[in-house]
Amino acid sequence: MDLTPRVWVNTSEELRAVLTNRAPQFVDDVKKQLRKLGSEYVDNRVAVVGPQIEASVDCTRCAACCKILEPELSQNDLNRLAEIENLSPEVFTQRRTEISNSGKVFLKSAPCRFLNCGACSIYSMRPESCADFPHLYRPHFLFRRLIWEHYSMCPIVFNVVEHLLEDFREGMQANFDFGNHGPSS
Repeated sequence: MDLTPRVWVNTSEELRAVLTNRAPQFVDDVKKQLRKLGSEYVDNRVAVVGPQIEASVDCTRCAACCKILEPELSQNDLNRLAEIENLSPEVFTQRRTEISNSGKVFLKSAPCRFLNCGACSIYSMRPESCADFPHLYRPHFLFRRLIWEHYSMCPIVFNVVEHLLEDFREGMQANFDFGNHGPSS
């Protein structure tokens, strides 16, 4: 299966260039179209194309997420990052994190304090949420708000959504059965 969408981006700069040529309501239109494919079908397609796209995009060339996002930290992350900075977990938490109303702990730093010359200086020890980014494989891909925020920032998410959009267009041409089952057999 050819996984090359009509528009392929590898960096956040390329992504911004593509998006500047799209109408402001484009994302809302895409959401409406893709929801016709059904959540189960979309999740199954993401599971197939996601790993291939992730393998094709070099995250270390982009680092947009590191420049913009503040990752959620687990207790293991807190302990590991505190050790890296020679601080106790309590002092690290007090100085370097922010706690949300729901009790989640986030690294308080955008761009990330561990981003050095466009690369993660602690890549092998990065927080779990960084390693899992862009969180493609959680259920209900289409209905997660963050996916749509990441669509305009992350080349991987962008390329996955573009593939889903190609599925939609191909399905329209092949008389798509727009239930949760994908194309008609």
